[in-house]
Order: sequence, then C-alpha cells, then structure tokens
Amino acid sequence: MSSKELGDFLREQCKERKLSLRSLSIKSGLSPATVYNILNRKYQPSLFSLNHLADYLGVEREYLWQLAGLVAGDHEGQRTDPQLRFHFARVDKLPMKARKLVISLIEAVIVFLEEG
Repeated sequence: MSSKELGDFLREQCKERKLSLRSLSIKSGLSPATVYNILNRKYQPSLFSLNHLADYLGVEREYLWQLAGLVAGDHEGQRTDPQLRFHFARVDKLPMKARKLVISLIEAVIVFLEEG
C-alpha cells in the first residue's frame, strides 16, 4: 500500500465526517502543515502522526501504518483466502457507520460459532 492510499483514506474520512483538513489536524492534535504534507505525500508520515490520526478517527493504528506503507498488510486470513480479501476490500469502501455495523456482525457470528 502507498501513501497515496493513506491520503485518499484521510480525504474520504473528512468527507464522511464533514470535516475540513484543518479540523482534522486540530482534532487529531497535529499541525495543519503535517496533515497537508501527509495528504500530499511530501514526506513519509511518522508513527506518532499516524497514531494520532488513527486514535481520532477510531481506526486501528496498524491499519494506517499499512496504508502508509510502513508495515505489510499480510494478515493470516487475507493471505490465504482470496474470497476474504475480496470482501474486506468491499467493506473498506463503505462509510464508517456501515463498516462498524459489518464488523459488529462478524464479531457476533464468530462469538456464536466459538461458543457453539
């Protein structure tokens, strides 16, 4: 994954939440220049900056690390099952509210299957 995908993700989050990029920077505790540089791929973002963005947006820190290209996105199920990769890619494109619903349904099904 590349920083371009990170920038796209952050822009999408701003659009969904009706936030300006300046508001994103302020609410995440970063300078507007830092967010601008991340969005426009002026430099590789630091873990510090990515962690602040992830915490504010309510996403896993590792997810932003992957989008920034800092770690490989090679989770056990995604590596071996193309059907899971396909569906996870579709879920990633959903608005945050819909993603949270899908994740909660998956979690409920897993708990049910583990208990049964």
